[in-house]
Amino acid sequence: MPGVFIAVALLSGVLAYVVGYAFIAPCESILRSKAGGMVLAMCVLVALLVPLTLMSIAGQGGPLAWPAGLSRDLYRRAWIGSMSLGLLAGLRVWRLGPRLRGSHTFTLDESTVSRAESQLLLTDTLEEALDVLGREKVTTKDVERLSARLRIVGSRFWFQVPEKNSDAYRLVAKHVPPGVAATVTGLLLEGAERKK
Repeated sequence: MPGVFIAVALLSGVLAYVVGYAFIAPCESILRSKAGGMVLAMCVLVALLVPLTLMSIAGQGGPLAWPAGLSRDLYRRAWIGSMSLGLLAGLRVWRLGPRLRGSHTFTLDESTVSRAESQLLLTDTLEEALDVLGREKVTTKDVERLSARLRIVGSRFWFQVPEKNSDAYRLVAKHVPPGVAATVTGLLLEGAERKK
């Protein structure tokens, strides 16, 4: 019988992983659609309510009595730990460590610039970085504030920036409006030049 309780705690961790991944998923992912939003809401509800309900039902005895070899406190800790690990793994939180070195604080607000900046830290390719800019709908003013971060993106992914400036512009223009694309392309090329 303890297997049921362990399975529910692990299921909560898996569902928390899905919710965490939704934060960094590409814009074409099903998780970023309306249907995906409903799925995420169900994941949150199941991850939070099912273990609590199971504890409540098992406490009343009956066919699903609390297993003798498992303490309630241990189960609660395993459930919360599983959810925490799942959420952090979904967010790919380990990617933040090396990218934040040299930064004394890590403060974010809800502005477009802060959201874009925090997501740019988690990208693994130039395409993902451009997808972030498109998803956050950055403006020319936002790009000015993101200029240092975009140069770093160009430096990190210098080998993915097309050789011709016109090809680089076309790649960027697929993700952001033309008024912003020229500035973003220039910043990426500046960053890439340091590596070439």
